[in-house]
Amino acid sequence: MPLNLRIFVLFHDYFFLILCLTIFAITPVVQAADVRSFCKCVCDQNSTIVPLRINQTCSDCNLAFCKENTSKEDCDIPTCFQRDSYKDEVIVYFYIIITSGLLLIALTKPYIERWWRRTNPPHTYTSMPNS
Repeated sequence: MPLNLRIFVLFHDYFFLILCLTIFAITPVVQAADVRSFCKCVCDQNSTIVPLRINQTCSDCNLAFCKENTSKEDCDIPTCFQRDSYKDEVIVYFYIIITSGLLLIALTKPYIERWWRRTNPPHTYTSMPNS
């Protein structure tokens, strides 16, 4: 088996195993990811963003909620919005990790091949007499 093929098979086998384990480890995290809701209270030209608790919904984002959490009386516009979930973050980080791993393999491959050739010299074969 040629050297390039042996190194590819070695990296390919372990990379596939690590990829599978990572996917199985991330699956519960991704399924449990909820979207966080926030209430933006605009009071006197200032805006304050207050995170809603898990048991609160966007219907709780009203003038009374803004007055209670900002301690200002003249709040005008309460607005509820949702940020990206943890699932999106996990997908982005997973993409960055895989891309970095592939770049690392591409950068170290020549050095690994050179090391492999030095530690495992090619075998020389001689023909048998009378064959």
